[in-house]
Amino acid sequence: MTTKEKLWSLKVFFKDRKRLCHCAVMACAVGCAAYWFCCQPRFHDLTVELGTETIRIEDFMTEFASAPNAGIVTDLSTVDISAAGSIPLTLKSGGREETVTLTIEDTTPPEVEFISLLQKTPDYKPDPNDFVASCYDLSEVTAYFVGNVVVPLNYEDQSFTVVVEDAYGNAVSQVCSLTIVWLKSEYALELGEVLGKEDLLFNPERDGCRISQSDIDAVNVSGVGEYTVASLVGESVCRVLVADTTPPELAVRDVSVFLGEEVTVESFVESCYDASGEVQVRLTTEPDAEALGVQIMTIEAEDINGNITTATATLAVVKDKTPPVIKGLSALSVRKKSSPDYLAGVSAVDKLDGACEVTCDSGGVDLTKAGTYYVTYTARDRDGNTARARRTVVVEHDQADTDALADSIAAGLGSDPEAIRDYVRNTIKYSHNSGGKDPVWYGFTNKSGDCLVHARCLQSLLTRKGYETQLIWVTDRSHYWLIIHLDGVWRHIDATPGVRHTKYSLMTDEQRHATLQGRDWDRSAWPACE
Repeated sequence: MTTKEKLWSLKVFFKDRKRLCHCAVMACAVGCAAYWFCCQPRFHDLTVELGTETIRIEDFMTEFASAPNAGIVTDLSTVDISAAGSIPLTLKSGGREETVTLTIEDTTPPEVEFISLLQKTPDYKPDPNDFVASCYDLSEVTAYFVGNVVVPLNYEDQSFTVVVEDAYGNAVSQVCSLTIVWLKSEYALELGEVLGKEDLLFNPERDGCRISQSDIDAVNVSGVGEYTVASLVGESVCRVLVADTTPPELAVRDVSVFLGEEVTVESFVESCYDASGEVQVRLTTEPDAEALGVQIMTIEAEDINGNITTATATLAVVKDKTPPVIKGLSALSVRKKSSPDYLAGVSAVDKLDGACEVTCDSGGVDLTKAGTYYVTYTARDRDGNTARARRTVVVEHDQADTDALADSIAAGLGSDPEAIRDYVRNTIKYSHNSGGKDPVWYGFTNKSGDCLVHARCLQSLLTRKGYETQLIWVTDRSHYWLIIHLDGVWRHIDATPGVRHTKYSLMTDEQRHATLQGRDWDRSAWPACE
């Protein structure tokens, strides 16, 4: 090979070597670039404002992420984005996952509409919330004053700063003013009502001295109109409007007259009152007393301020068909075999004729026998209208009647004292009536009575069966019963209904005392029941 050929071969060799080196360098650079790209983060942390409703994967992606291959691994239904804070999220791009931090922060102050000037009454206790007309924020808010705020004793206007701050320290504020209104600006009063300081003042106990009682009294004695009650301190004024919108109070009654009798409006008026003190009452329907029958009458009452009350009543024009009224026929009690005057205290009065004669028929009264009877009374007016009435006459019983009644009852009973007691207990119901002068008669005839009636009725029957008994009572006489002598011993026996008295039958002292709930009798006054 010639030298020229050798030189050419070397040139080719070095040229290929250079190309090979260049390729190697390029390949190395490409590898490094690919490695660098693979190491770059696909996602970054994200900070959003409280109230953000949707979290998107795109908001986290860096330029190295591929949108079609990116997604959120963390289940967003478990993530609370309604409150400020930091939340870790796992995201993925391709087959690679990364963890980032989602930060939710609140930097937005509340949206507040303040009340610049607030008017309140003297009993008001300052509350910052009262100065907030409306407020919107995604978190809880708190309203407060800057500094201590109180209602001054002299009711002077005052200004102060009201702050509304949310849970994350975002706040808005405004200077607001408070005015204490102690006197009402206007008060409506109906004529006839009595005006008092308490009607005009929000705190009359405290501020009563700020207005004059003479101004109040002047309104109360005045009629319809507009009046002013001025403050004794400052320039506050209350306008009092006295109006009369209330019609008269009119009560009417139906009227009945006889044919040809005079009819006036006063006959129909039961009562009429109005606060104005002046009322005109008139008939707007013309009455006709010459026509038999019923007429509808309209009565009007009008006060001086034009308020009218209308009422209707009936006018009945009739012939005299009304009998006299017999009076004094209350029940009469007489003794057996007495001679009562049945007309004593009895009278009859007719609407037109006045007093009328009264006669009576007492033939149905048997004065020899106790019982209830009736006497018939008659009275007649000049027109022949007749009144009849019946009166109850009670012929009082005597001891013979009581004894006969007790004998009759005892005859139908056996001799067992307990059976006799049960008869009394079951026949005579308990009431609070002690039977008056004759408990035995009362109990057996009325079938009721208190413990004394039961005891006396039982005693009357036991005595007729030959038993020796004594009436006994507790110390305060709030209960009565009997003791009975049986087979040489004394025992308590009680015919009064009730579980306390039926617990034992024939009782010893110990058993009797147990049923009386702590009450006792004079142990020295009666034989012992042992």
